[in-house]
Amino acid sequence: MTRPRTGRPVRVSVLAAGAALLLAGCGLNPGAAAVVGDTRIGDDQVDDAASALCAANIAGAAAQGQPKPELATRGARQAALSLLIDSELSHQYGDANGIDPARAELSNALAQNQQTINALPEDRREDFEKLLRTYVEAKMIVKEAGRQAAGADAGPDQLAAAGIQQRNEWLAEQDIEVEVDPRFGEYKDGGIDGSGGSLSVPVSDRAAAGDSTEPSQEWVSDLPMTQKCG
Repeated sequence: MTRPRTGRPVRVSVLAAGAALLLAGCGLNPGAAAVVGDTRIGDDQVDDAASALCAANIAGAAAQGQPKPELATRGARQAALSLLIDSELSHQYGDANGIDPARAELSNALAQNQQTINALPEDRREDFEKLLRTYVEAKMIVKEAGRQAAGADAGPDQLAAAGIQQRNEWLAEQDIEVEVDPRFGEYKDGGIDGSGGSLSVPVSDRAAAGDSTEPSQEWVSDLPMTQKCG
């Protein structure tokens, strides 16, 4: 995923970026995919976000004249949860430090993606727009934190790195707890590692081959339709 920059569309793919957090996989409320501090991320939110990501990737391939991609819903749900957690962490940092996304810049980023939104099935547009807004707001908070730390003359990569550092240092100081449903795997190295996900242990070669966020296209193509995007 790319970070929002003025004049360029924001593309949200199933390869979602994440943030550092503390992982504890038990004690969640029923129906909760994760709890970030006092904020609950429900299974329904993850499902809606995953469906939006699936639809966006399929529509994007069609717009470029490419065949429909084979995407496993499991990977899309893990990516959606990773994105929602990361965005929530950034929003909590912004709320605590008085950083609000600039309305004009936010509106501009959403307007740049209106064509993408319009290309989605009608029943997915609202979910995608909601996810995109959450994502863009979070990235703008990080960008502003970076500007305050590194100065307005810093380049985009410097701003992003400085902003993430500021946010993560604050999160560590506040000791904000994040609990993740173990079905989704572990959150580490900036994303959700699905190799430990699900409540069962893969025993066959095929099960082991699919025990990742991004299994091979051949593996995904053999899944039943209920386990694939689209």
